[in-house]
Order: sequence, then structure tokens, then C-alpha cells
Amino acid sequence: MAKNSSLHPAIHKVKYERTFCMAKPDAVMRGLIGEIIRRLEKAGLKVVAMKMLVPTEEQVRAHYPASDEAWVHRLGEKSLSGFDNLKHIDPKEVLGSDDKKVLGESVVESLVQYMRSGPVVCMVVEGSQAVEMVRKLAGHTLPYKAAVGTIRGDFSVDSPAVANTEKRAIHNLFHASENFAEAESEITLWFGNEPIYDYILGNDAVMYSKYY
Repeated sequence: MAKNSSLHPAIHKVKYERTFCMAKPDAVMRGLIGEIIRRLEKAGLKVVAMKMLVPTEEQVRAHYPASDEAWVHRLGEKSLSGFDNLKHIDPKEVLGSDDKKVLGESVVESLVQYMRSGPVVCMVVEGSQAVEMVRKLAGHTLPYKAAVGTIRGDFSVDSPAVANTEKRAIHNLFHASENFAEAESEITLWFGNEPIYDYILGNDAVMYSKYY
């Protein structure tokens, strides 16, 4: 599409922000690709690149910052948070440990298996403050905590308490970049030098421009 060159450069970047998102293997196998794209487009966002593939182990390990101890620790915290409303269950007894680092490292390995279990659909999505918009549409990363009306809240009830006990990743359908820097990195990882397209949607002017 013809982008408004008169905008202040900082605002131009906000209006045409790009983010990375992915329909994970469980979303593909459940036939939810179209529904996910429909929700993105209905909100006024634009899919400007898309492809299906089965990720390699190298791609998955590059995607997740497993070398970041704080991130791994946060995964462990999420594992334990699944027991917040299950006071009658001792997470250490069920999981074999309550060490956040140990639990986080276990989750990383489960994620690698999960992400390689079938095809995924990778997308670059463009629109006003796209990173935050897609995160809002996706909902909480733990589906049982995700609000009704979000992708995860409407199509999954999975919880870390169950998933970690079964030695698997949480089936939460969808990935969305957390911030702009992460979006840029993930777009580069999954699309490299592949083309990202500009095109006009019929509602672009009404949603994003002064048309009067």
C-alpha cells in the first residue's frame, strides 16, 4: 500500500509496525488456521507474509532464548503457577521438583518436541502497534488464564499443572512476539530474506487514515 510519507518517522513506525506470530502444531491439527487469521484481519491487522513448515530442531532452539537463565526461570515459575488454585496438591510431589530452573529446563525440552510435532504457520503481521495488538488478541500464554474472546481463551483450557505432569508442553495454539525487538529478531529467523508484501486493504483508509 502507499504509506503516508508525511508522518513523523516515529509515528510512521508505530502505524506500520510489524510483528511475528505463529499458529502452532495443535492449532494447525485442529483446523484453526483460518479462524486465527480471521481474528487478526477482523481487528484491522494485515498479514504481509505467511508460510507453512515443519520446524527443525535448530530453528526451535534459536526461537526460544533457552540460554537466558531469567527466561528459563520464568518458565519454571509458570509451571508452578498452575498449582496456585490447587492447594491440595504438592507440586514437588507431582513434578518431582519445585526448583524453577530445573522445571524451566524441562519445559524447554518439551517445547522442542511440541514445536516439531507437526507443521506450523508462520506470519508477519502489520498494523498500528501490531505487537501489542496481536498479544491482546492471543490472550494469556496459559490458556486456562486467558480471557474469553481471545484465541487461547476461546479454544484451549490447558494448564501447566496438567501439561508438566504429563511431561509435555502446554498446548496454547499460538505464538506472538512479546516486544518490537523480539518481533524483528523472529521475523529474521523465520523469514530471512523472503519477501514481505505491501498491499491495500479496502478498509485501510477508514481504519487508519483521515479520509474526510
